[in-house]
Amino acid sequence: MKRLLVALTLFFYAACAQVGMAPAQSVAEQIGYGYGTVTAVRTSAVQALTAGTIKVSDATQVQTIADQARALLDGAKAALPKPCPPTGPCVQDTTTAAGKLALATSMLTQLQTYLTTLKGK
Repeated sequence: MKRLLVALTLFFYAACAQVGMAPAQSVAEQIGYGYGTVTAVRTSAVQALTAGTIKVSDATQVQTIADQARALLDGAKAALPKPCPPTGPCVQDTTTAAGKLALATSMLTQLQTYLTTLKGK
């Protein structure tokens, strides 16, 4: 799992550098980039559908998987450390946040690869 997280982090650095964006340093920043990737995947799927390079059923499946990745990003965001309240439990789970982020990133990367291969057809 740790190797996957490192690989995904390196992928994000490379992707950000290619588009001129500063690389995400923290898990919170990486989650933010993940949300942007969800939007990019959704847009690419709509463009592929409009261009006729993808079937409606495939575009629907891409949107469904993007929804799942978005839910993982929401879960990762919710698991991030927050200021502890003066009264009550203090829940901080960076490991869960990083794990959910890694899974969402993997899903989104696979969707991007799929949509990119459609452009070449």
